[in-house]
Amino acid sequence: MASKIGLVSNALILIGGLPLTSLTGNSRAQVVANNLYDNIVAHELTKHRWGFARKKAQLAKINADPVGTEYSSMYQLPSDLLTLIKLNPNLPYQVLGDRVYCNYSGDLYCDYIYDVSEADYPAYFTKMLEYALAKDFALAISESATIKDAMAREYLNASQMARNTDSQQHPTTPIQSRPFLDVRF
Repeated sequence: MASKIGLVSNALILIGGLPLTSLTGNSRAQVVANNLYDNIVAHELTKHRWGFARKKAQLAKINADPVGTEYSSMYQLPSDLLTLIKLNPNLPYQVLGDRVYCNYSGDLYCDYIYDVSEADYPAYFTKMLEYALAKDFALAISESATIKDAMAREYLNASQMARNTDSQQHPTTPIQSRPFLDVRF
């Protein structure tokens, strides 16, 4: 099981630093980790449609008229949403703030990426995240562009491996509509 302190410590070790026992304090490593960690994790979670970070939810309809005349309904997005993947039924929509605007008034469901707890990260994502942290910590802590470049290369490799591993765990979605192919036959 991954933890914030464990991920940060492993990233520091990768760039030649010492592991931390606490994230509270004023050492350079603690300040850098506290300021960068949450943004790096959110960024990595939203860069791919990770299977372990996907959720489905029914959206709550907001009983108020949307501003303007373009859309007739508003729905509240889940509070733990990082990235919206799709709506069901599939329909035109617009996300504004924490709401979905559309011209549909029935039950609306969504698939989305949520803010997963570190304890629920699979090993492949944990390893990729350690390299992502090390890459971003390198200049601020080790002040070495060489180490940063090495961590960037390792991150790219770990990222490709993690995406490949994650993608193998989910079936491919067949194409639903094939108008161009159907015309040919």
